[in-house]
Amino acid sequence: MRLTSPRFNWNMRLQQTAENDPPMKHGDFGLYVRHVQQALIDLSHPLPKSTAKHGSPDGDFGNETKNAVIEFQRKQRATDPGFSVDGVVGEQTMGVFDRLLRTPVTLARIPRSGDITDENSNLAQSIINVLGHPRLIDVNFIVQGTHINKTSFDAVRDAMKAGDITAEQHVLGENVSAVYFARDVPNKHTGEVLIGANTFVMPFSRITTDSERAIVIHEATHAFCDIRALGSDPAGAPFSRDKSETIAHVAQGTFHHILTGGPQVDPLTSDPTLGLNPVFLQADEVAKQLLGTKAIQTQTLNELARRVRANRNALGHNNLTNFDGII
Repeated sequence: MRLTSPRFNWNMRLQQTAENDPPMKHGDFGLYVRHVQQALIDLSHPLPKSTAKHGSPDGDFGNETKNAVIEFQRKQRATDPGFSVDGVVGEQTMGVFDRLLRTPVTLARIPRSGDITDENSNLAQSIINVLGHPRLIDVNFIVQGTHINKTSFDAVRDAMKAGDITAEQHVLGENVSAVYFARDVPNKHTGEVLIGANTFVMPFSRITTDSERAIVIHEATHAFCDIRALGSDPAGAPFSRDKSETIAHVAQGTFHHILTGGPQVDPLTSDPTLGLNPVFLQADEVAKQLLGTKAIQTQTLNELARRVRANRNALGHNNLTNFDGII
């Protein structure tokens, strides 16, 4: 079932819920849960415990939320004997929410600083920890006139500590591992800001693997280019997406090689010729040259840029100035 209400249809995880792929249940946590909690509240099923701390839903699908879902489902069964009463939000329950609630709603951000129950706060701290990794001292290169080194990542870390850059967890689209948004992300139907500018968006709540750490470095490179506007000379050519992506892949590949001794692998395919594997393999070639001689061969870098461009074209992305890491 496709969601049509502008309150829900912008969120991929809510769409997955409406398709039972997977449904939402006890133990789930995140922004998508907050929107279901708000739906329950708006349909006369108050959640006093779940809203006590922040004055808005906390995003924790605990006992109170499950009981409210069951109560809502029982009311639906009164007119529809086939309606399931199980405390799980799936196609039936999400479909009623979608039909009854047609007005967009904006949920206030949950405070991040020091709130250990806030998933986004912990994600931000997790990213800050990666940006303080001691081996980042070895990521030091100049590509197309842009110098990336530990100072670059320190600048992004400082901006996150100051709250100028934030982080949120969202379910992302196919072939998208993470995104850095330099601009507000609006709802395409209402114009409501869904994700604020200067935000890391990750599909996970903690950074736990070397591949995830390398992804953070990729997005942090975009963030550095954004906050410093490097490579965008008012009198010259704009900082293109291809240039931004090439630089970010060099940083990502170098850091991954430092941590593991080899290239990153596209989790969607084991074939080295498919997906992002050609880009990752070429980025690793650049990394080996950079770490071995501190000089990158032009031919190797040009081949990486070509592969980055081919990947952008395959995904249908334009080449305009835009520091939003696509992969």
